[in-house]
Amino acid sequence: MKKYRLLMNGRNFLIDTNGKPKKHGFYQMIDIEADTPQKAGLLAKAMITHDRELIGITRNNKKDPPVVHLHTFWELDIADDVDEVDPGRTFYREKRWWQFWKKPPEPSSVQSGDSIKG
Repeated sequence: MKKYRLLMNGRNFLIDTNGKPKKHGFYQMIDIEADTPQKAGLLAKAMITHDRELIGITRNNKKDPPVVHLHTFWELDIADDVDEVDPGRTFYREKRWWQFWKKPPEPSSVQSGDSIKG
């Protein structure tokens, strides 16, 4: 068996933030022992899709399910002293394709002599 470090990417996770459901993605590093990189990827995907905490916060309906895929993997040398990886997830807000071209609102400017209310 070989040891692999996998960077997994979750996409299309509908998560309630501040009372409003919004689409999120995440990256998560996982260390797994497996016979092949393919088996390591399948095991890592299963670990994520069956994670109770993630299931508890996800609000997707069956017609729009979240997805998880392998982003990158490394084969680790078991003889080396490999630090354990924190299995925490790093979430990010997903944007729709049109939001990338949408111009952000101009910040309001303050002219000298204007009063600033705090």
